[in-house]
Amino acid sequence: MKAKQRDKDSLLNKFPDFRIIIETTGSTNYQGTEYNGSIISSFKEIAFVCEKKNFIYVIPWSDINSISTKKTFITNNIYLNYDNSSKNLTFKFTNVESVIAIEVLSQAINEHKMALKVQEDLLNSKEKELEDLQLHKESEFQLTHHDIASIKPNNLEKYDLINDEAETTDNIVQDSFIVVGLNYENRHKKLKKMINSMKKNEEFFFLYEDLRGKELLDELEFGGVIFEIDNYEKVPGIYLEKEPNNMYDSNAIKVMVSNDYGSFNVGYVPSENAKYLNDYFDNIVSCTAYIYGGKYKEFDYIEERIVTKEKNYGLKLEISYYK
Repeated sequence: MKAKQRDKDSLLNKFPDFRIIIETTGSTNYQGTEYNGSIISSFKEIAFVCEKKNFIYVIPWSDINSISTKKTFITNNIYLNYDNSSKNLTFKFTNVESVIAIEVLSQAINEHKMALKVQEDLLNSKEKELEDLQLHKESEFQLTHHDIASIKPNNLEKYDLINDEAETTDNIVQDSFIVVGLNYENRHKKLKKMINSMKKNEEFFFLYEDLRGKELLDELEFGGVIFEIDNYEKVPGIYLEKEPNNMYDSNAIKVMVSNDYGSFNVGYVPSENAKYLNDYFDNIVSCTAYIYGGKYKEFDYIEERIVTKEKNYGLKLEISYYK
């Protein structure tokens, strides 16, 4: 998946020397604001661009301390820790191929950084040997155990804070599942009406609106499809509600939605998930609903043309809770 053309243009207008080697669409949350746009990387930097909100954020690869990934059938995430371990950023991708590509790139960059570090250490070692030769043995200064214990540099203080923070988040569990029961009580129609209203208000990026002709055909090559709304887009105002009087399942948990576009019961947590989630219901700290389905384009090899089709919208929930 390529980056949005307008995002690329915005990045290159501001950073004309940026040499793109990986590009894709995705989303991130920065300082409490959700941005849907493009992740674009060179060998020197990785950037997130949302031209629609005039947002460009560039991180030098040299500032990145660690990178980890999570690849599931619902979300493909990359977690960046950078700037002296004081900042973290999560990129949510639309496809697993983009995650793998950036994983490979980060490994190559790390190996390059390690090779440079080895060279630097060798040079420092040689310089140290020359310095030691110039020092008189009696003038060498040795730290006692008490001296060492009394030293606490700034970077050690930061390390302690990071460890403390990690301990407080170790008990948070993330879970994800598909909302069920949308075939009843016109829930599919209600959800579609809500999403269509959000589309009219330009709440989403439309994946193929910038693609024309050969560009669109290249994206659909080898039987691929492109949905109008990608699976990182969200429906706001989702929350869960127990339904102990449900005649079919006393553990039933309703998935509710309430926002500027409407309020209704959109479906249910799958019974196998609801059974154990009841025990931790009061510990839920976040609940996010991602859209899937809707209009999509694919190449019809029989008619030899690009066609537009449609599937029912659905929701994938990602929740976090203390266990």
